[in-house]
Amino acid sequence: MISRDRATDYAAAAREAAPQALQVADRYHLVHNLADALELLLAHCRTEIRRASQSTLPEDLPSPAVSASIPSLPSPQTWRQQPSSRTERVYQAHRAEREDRYRQIAALYAQGLTQIAIAQRVGVSTYQVRAWLKQGAAPVHRRPQGHRSLFDSYAAYVLQRWQAGIQESKQLFEEIRHQGYTGSLRLVRVFLQSLHQKHERQIEIVPPSSVEQFSAHDAVWLFIRDKSKLTIAEREKLINIRKASTTAEAAYGLVQEFLTMVRKRQGERLDAWIEAVQTSQIPELNRFVNGILKDKDAVEAGLTLAYNNGPVEAQVQKLKLVKRSMFGRAKLPLLRQRLLNAV
Repeated sequence: MISRDRATDYAAAAREAAPQALQVADRYHLVHNLADALELLLAHCRTEIRRASQSTLPEDLPSPAVSASIPSLPSPQTWRQQPSSRTERVYQAHRAEREDRYRQIAALYAQGLTQIAIAQRVGVSTYQVRAWLKQGAAPVHRRPQGHRSLFDSYAAYVLQRWQAGIQESKQLFEEIRHQGYTGSLRLVRVFLQSLHQKHERQIEIVPPSSVEQFSAHDAVWLFIRDKSKLTIAEREKLINIRKASTTAEAAYGLVQEFLTMVRKRQGERLDAWIEAVQTSQIPELNRFVNGILKDKDAVEAGLTLAYNNGPVEAQVQKLKLVKRSMFGRAKLPLLRQRLLNAV
């Protein structure tokens, strides 16, 4: 038996080193992956959840038209690679949540509430309310992309060829490779993504709702934790979220079914659960299922057998604790000796 987390490198190493062994996906990591998918789902549902109880107020204006424009070509000096699809999904989900919270603050301020009252009602600090109103928009949390890349020296040539109509990534890769480029084809494709047409959608201003302080990150654990362990206030909040969003209600039932398989080790129900998720057509849960299908045997074993990563994770935690207590003031030989002596 080999118990491991969901990393594909670990799965490949296990197949190569011990092909006869049965791989078992760790249940903690399965639940952690599910929580990541659920947080993105709830972040996208925030507008639906917040407007559910009061959807006919004057502030509830029709959605502006979707605007689409073809961006101009970047300059070679400012051209940077695009983030991965998962990173972009996470960013867009949290950006939608921040923008919705800003519209909520602006609507309350326009109705005459003080900044202190708005902060208490929305569940943020007075400083944040003041800063957002002064800025006139939700903050954009983008890390600066000032680091240099192997592609930078060839950016001007690629832009020139792109304007000439040569837009096939493999052909451009071969051309710059003959000029001395040592990077990968994947890096070229990542850079070329920014040259394609982009669409930016503006969401309507939504009036205050009964779920004023909704946060996707906090709400995840209302869905994940055992219902019997929730407080009365947490149960009431969970009920309001489920009533406000049909997507959240459907997701809650599917999440609880999966957690029942985890807690009671009922791996034989996995196929039926996968089919139910695919029927639901919830994108975030479908991406989670796609990951399971790539590692289905190990996941099914993890939901059936008693093996898990507990002992390994405990040793890793112990190593980190010892390292943080002395590493930096002492060198690697002492760290190694302390760990070996403790075994």
